[in-house]
Amino acid sequence: MLNRKLDLMILNSEKIENVDGTFAMGMFKKSNALTLTMKNAEINVSNVNNARNIIKDKTSLISNFRSYNLLTTAVNLSLFDNPNEAFDEILDIYNKLKKQFFQSAYLVLVAHYLYTNKHKLPIDESIIKTKEAYDRMKTNHYFLTSSDDVMASAMIATNSNNLEKTFEEIEECYKILNNNGYFKGNNLQALSNILCFAEGTPKEKCNKVILFDKELRNINMPLKGYALPILGIAILVTDDYKELALAIKETDDELKKHKGFGSMSLGYATRCMISASITCSTYLENTSEVNNTFTETTKNAVINIIIAMQIAASAAAAGAAAGASSS
Repeated sequence: MLNRKLDLMILNSEKIENVDGTFAMGMFKKSNALTLTMKNAEINVSNVNNARNIIKDKTSLISNFRSYNLLTTAVNLSLFDNPNEAFDEILDIYNKLKKQFFQSAYLVLVAHYLYTNKHKLPIDESIIKTKEAYDRMKTNHYFLTSSDDVMASAMIATNSNNLEKTFEEIEECYKILNNNGYFKGNNLQALSNILCFAEGTPKEKCNKVILFDKELRNINMPLKGYALPILGIAILVTDDYKELALAIKETDDELKKHKGFGSMSLGYATRCMISASITCSTYLENTSEVNNTFTETTKNAVINIIIAMQIAASAAAAGAAAGASSS
């Protein structure tokens, strides 16, 4: 199954080049190819281009739905039976989010996430709960928490039954990992947030992260920097960390043979995140013990971490942060 998913990632990466308006969007194209691959979907270029036109018809040139988000939103819409209706709802959610948060490109991602998870919570309730989660995060890490953390807040809000307890566990994980040599900062905060989806005590979860990290370092493939949160995803899928580390390495070795996945064109850290995401997704699909709800939560976590990271990295590299004007 891993080879099949890897082949699908490569195919989607090749075919996404045919989508309109994607010149000089390398990291974003890989991000969206990964999103499709995680859902076992092959890109339909015609549907994506149709979705692009829907977005352009309904938003202004300075909208946060344009620029890099145009491709991401179009790819997501292409998977719906009625993209026109879906986008109207997503746009409505986005406008509601703007009343609670500062405008940013990340709110587009949050709007889509809340739309696809509306079966868990009514939209208005999920927005209120997302704001509560964000405020708790801001209280705990005032200088670290910013617009890129609204997505994590939304994920926590839609999956936590007790925000107070959840954030106590997140903070405990943050402290334990910091005491074990992991530097304080945004990446450690993101990793700690992901760990709230795992079972066990904070100490048990952190010990798993440390063990898996050691296995990766033993084969000279550390997940660090903005790839650090993937350590939290990986421990959700298996207890055999050595086998998982070797599987990720095997995936990475194969992936870098293909055009557009080399260290020069894509970057080592980004490719490692893609390799780990593909491998973990395959493990999830092969693990009968994991129930459907937990599997979907984990997949969403992987997908949204990758997308958010690549949007931030690409926007910074291009010097083209999304405009703050309204749609």
